[in-house]
Amino acid sequence: MRFTLFKVVPLDWSLPVLILNLSNDRDADGCLTIYKSIFIALEATKKCFDYLYVISLLLITPGLILQVYLGLERLKVAADGDSVFYLVLRSLYAIQNYVMLCSPAVSAGLVTSAVEELKLILHEKLLHERGKEQEPQIQIFLDYVTGRPMRFTLFEVVPLDWSLPVLILNLCISYQIIIVQFTKLY
Repeated sequence: MRFTLFKVVPLDWSLPVLILNLSNDRDADGCLTIYKSIFIALEATKKCFDYLYVISLLLITPGLILQVYLGLERLKVAADGDSVFYLVLRSLYAIQNYVMLCSPAVSAGLVTSAVEELKLILHEKLLHERGKEQEPQIQIFLDYVTGRPMRFTLFEVVPLDWSLPVLILNLCISYQIIIVQFTKLY
């Protein structure tokens, strides 16, 4: 399923890239309008996304830990070729769930880095447009992007960026170690 804004602009991580490509051919006011539209659309969906993503985190993260634990348990009970194959399959399933769980965070990180690139391009354009008629428009656009950066958080607490997959992985590994120690599996 792909969401679009006004059936023209795709609503995914490529939005700032679209603005970057359009900024060479369009005026700054048009690009500012696109950026505002994107920001409004993201703000409108944020509350629903936050609830759904937190529910996913709460349901999938224990499943990741359980998948690896079940594989380790079977490997200990019967150390044969089938057990190793079972552990590999369980681990692959856990990796698949981990990738699906982390993809929104990676996408948000891509959007954030694209907006940072957009700021650099606007600064360069501002240097080239000194004293020309486009300078006020570019300055307004740059001020808006600086004032309303696209940084994503879950309920204004957990940053939704590149650090979230590392945080999830650290959490899963820590609890996997704790569970193995408490159950005296090894």
